[in-house]
Amino acid sequence: MTKQSSPLRQYLNSSQSIHYSLILVLPVLVIYEFGVLILFRDSFFELRNTGEILIRSFFESLHLTNPYIVSGILLAIFVLVMVRGYKLEKAPGVHANYIIYMLIESMFWGVILFIGMYFFMRIPLQILNLEDKIANINLAIGAGIFEELIFRMILISAISIVLSHGLTFSANVSNATAILFAAIIFAAFHLFMEPYSLPVFAQRVAGGVYLGILYSFRGYGISVYSHIIFNFLILADTW
Repeated sequence: MTKQSSPLRQYLNSSQSIHYSLILVLPVLVIYEFGVLILFRDSFFELRNTGEILIRSFFESLHLTNPYIVSGILLAIFVLVMVRGYKLEKAPGVHANYIIYMLIESMFWGVILFIGMYFFMRIPLQILNLEDKIANINLAIGAGIFEELIFRMILISAISIVLSHGLTFSANVSNATAILFAAIIFAAFHLFMEPYSLPVFAQRVAGGVYLGILYSFRGYGISVYSHIIFNFLILADTW
């Protein structure tokens, strides 16, 4: 007789999967891309967050500079991976209540991150007018999507594979080292957009480690929304 998992265990396993993650992320990706096309129609390829430095540069290297084509490609990739992940995981349908639980859980982790970073050091922001506020709300969404994609999903996975398969480190050591290295690289990439400050750099490393651990245990979708909630709280604190 097969032992069934508890409802909590079923939720934890399902919500960590790639297709649930992308189901959760897809709506905010659509919002972000539409926002970019409207708010940044004259400066689509300017550097707006560290994840997009790599994403947009990649498209430029392929001579793809039409913003509508780039946004369409990004959305299509997310949908294809989501559908493919669903088929590979052989999921028995999608539980709508899991999506709600994931949103609530993400709010919790985002608030915890904000509280921790708030007592570490407040990041000063000067947002003077309504147009800038709307633009920064949109950018806060994009930072969560693309920074978690580049610096958590891709970078942690890549470093962990190199350490475990190339250097034969144990899985735990490989993952912990990958989380730390990815957090340092994440903080370093912000130096393209801001002057160096040791306290701010250390804060970003700490935040990167937190989000890396969250990604490793709870998946891409929850790390994205936690990051977005954290960004929203930073913006709200300046208003």
